[in-house]
Amino acid sequence: MQDENATSNAPLLRIPLFPLPTVLVPGLVMPLMLFEPKYLKLAENLMEQDETERYFGIVKTIPKTVGTSDISINTIGTIAQVQSMELLPDGKWDMVAVGNRKFRIIELYQDLAYLTADVELLPEETQADEPDDEVLSKTITAFDEYRELLGVSIQDNEELPVEGQTLSYLITAAAMLSLDEKQALLEIHSSRGRLQKLTKILNREVSIISQLRCFPTYEPDLQVSLN
Repeated sequence: MQDENATSNAPLLRIPLFPLPTVLVPGLVMPLMLFEPKYLKLAENLMEQDETERYFGIVKTIPKTVGTSDISINTIGTIAQVQSMELLPDGKWDMVAVGNRKFRIIELYQDLAYLTADVELLPEETQADEPDDEVLSKTITAFDEYRELLGVSIQDNEELPVEGQTLSYLITAAAMLSLDEKQALLEIHSSRGRLQKLTKILNREVSIISQLRCFPTYEPDLQVSLN
């Protein structure tokens, strides 16, 4: 989807996969509780690796048919780098991971208890992918209007990063958007394009919310920082 078509020509990387009904963006801290037998095995295998080698891929699931348990997965996901993991007395694993590089699935394997895949890491953004001041300003203004309508206290913009990539992923993670929209934003390569898309979405949401008499309480988590 979108403009994530560039390839890095880097060697393929074999990684474990953890399909979830969520979207992990680079820089987002994600707590996980592992309890299914296949993911308990994944945790055991991760513990055997050096700390720097403890990672896996998170990809968003796509339900196939209502009333069935079958799922498919998106082909673009995010590397989850394990920051901490602890075996609990009840046998579950408490884990904290952070979103790292994005990847594209090339081939899936089902020879282990959990899915694995050969993936290619997608190219890092360059200076040419960064937005100009006008794009940044429009997005921040739209996000401020969005938060204000949802009752979020806004003192100033010091809490928001001014670097385009970080800002775009922060808003993607924090805004109450559909998972399909978050996945589409993840798949946009440049922060400039991501912010332009976010501005359109936020302006749409502001228009809709301003006509509603009530809406859910909004408490964004802005703790997103690229590593």
